[in-house]
Amino acid sequence: MSIEMTVDGQVTTITINRPEKRNALTKAMYVALADAFDAVRTPIAVLNGAGGAFTAGNDLGDFLAHEAGDRTKTPARVFQEALLATQAVVVASVDGPAVGIGATLLLHCDLVYATERSYLQFPFVPLGLVPEFGSSYAAAPRRSAACDGAAAVRRTPVCGRSSATRVGQ
Repeated sequence: MSIEMTVDGQVTTITINRPEKRNALTKAMYVALADAFDAVRTPIAVLNGAGGAFTAGNDLGDFLAHEAGDRTKTPARVFQEALLATQAVVVASVDGPAVGIGATLLLHCDLVYATERSYLQFPFVPLGLVPEFGSSYAAAPRRSAACDGAAAVRRTPVCGRSSATRVGQ
């Protein structure tokens, strides 16, 4: 399980590299993602996932083993703040599934490029969870028309190529 960071000229690439778990994010990986975004010194940052998946979202096993304590500065929140604070243009390069936080974090990127086999899934309501990372607000129809905006986070849609293509035309 790792977060890898490489710099090539004016581009920093941050890769979620845990393909055996479809790049599901643990608390430690959130901290590493925050550190990576805090360290970006190039004008462009590309975020991608290894092994044919952007990210399956949170590693539920890791999150169910949570510890009591300060809930205002969770590792996920620290990552979210670092992503929002970066001065770089953030480009998400999505290949395969982007589930949960993997889908909602895309709402906070400057550009999102997705392969034909990519899809977004917002599983919050069926899991009994409140949508995270401000997605109820950020998913206004003008921001994510491909997935019918805010309605997407209230249902369990899988937003794929055909709906995104309609919006892009």
